[in-house]
Amino acid sequence: MAQHYHANAVTNVHIRTQLQNNFDGKSSKYFSKKLNISQQTISKWKNRNFTNDKSSRPNKIQYCYTEEQEKIIVSLRKSTWFSKEEIHEMLPSFNVENISISTIYNIFKKNNINKQPQEIKEKYKTFKEYDPGFLHIDVTYLPKINGQKTYLFVAIDRATRMIFYWIYENKNAKNAEDFLEKCLEFFPFKIEKILTDNGLEFTNKLLKSKKRKPCEKVSLFDEKCKENNVEHRLTKPFTPKTNGMVERSNYTIKHGTLKKETYKNIDEMSESLVKFLQHYNLRRRHSSLKKELKVRTPFEALEFWQNAKPEIFKKNIVQTKNYLVNLKVIYSTTCIT
Repeated sequence: MAQHYHANAVTNVHIRTQLQNNFDGKSSKYFSKKLNISQQTISKWKNRNFTNDKSSRPNKIQYCYTEEQEKIIVSLRKSTWFSKEEIHEMLPSFNVENISISTIYNIFKKNNINKQPQEIKEKYKTFKEYDPGFLHIDVTYLPKINGQKTYLFVAIDRATRMIFYWIYENKNAKNAEDFLEKCLEFFPFKIEKILTDNGLEFTNKLLKSKKRKPCEKVSLFDEKCKENNVEHRLTKPFTPKTNGMVERSNYTIKHGTLKKETYKNIDEMSESLVKFLQHYNLRRRHSSLKKELKVRTPFEALEFWQNAKPEIFKKNIVQTKNYLVNLKVIYSTTCIT
């Protein structure tokens, strides 16, 4: 059977056995000179009753996190089964600082929670795969600042996980139409399909007359979709989970900005949201991107798809990147409509 030694080992099992048997009654000095090893090493092996290397693992491991911090991370993982990146973003809300993503993964492994249980995997249905161009769109409330209400219209592309959002004072059909116009300008590929809920800002299909007849007037959002040959799909009424991808994005955005900071005015909030939008698309690792794409960020996914299917892109993604980099100026001047 092959023996494995420490990298700096100067003796092997055969020599160690000789030393322990005190072969021919020779002294430590003799063996030191013959084998070119120190007398201290010889004495060490003479006084041992085994010949294999000891483990180099310390008797007590000093971790870079406290027991309380470990309990918080384990609790978050077991209650949500979010990825290590998502858990990392949540930690500041629990006053846990300076914990790296790799440390979180080590905690997962230590507690045997690095893999999702099969029942959790089966709980979530896998999205049907699409090329870039299928947007999920939703509206979420922003905190009232100085008595002023604001809303965040959010869009996420199913294939690349690129997101885009914009702040509005009102959640109405006119702003929904304007947001769609901005999405058509922002995303570098042709938008083929859009999924929204049945809110009145998106559709009139749930509106009925006094005689309980369906509304025949087409919404502004649907008109804009028709103008651009975009298929507008609606979720099943009163089931927001069917648009769960964008609902999850709303959660991520708020925990990356609104849950971490307090703002004096809308301009401060707007600036924070811009920074997160840039970080999310250009630098944030996204665990739900397909592993076979071998990408980490939404923008890297965008690069992959432009190389794989250039025909679905209407402009170079460099323009999208430049737009994101310079977005602070655009938000500060025209973000409230």
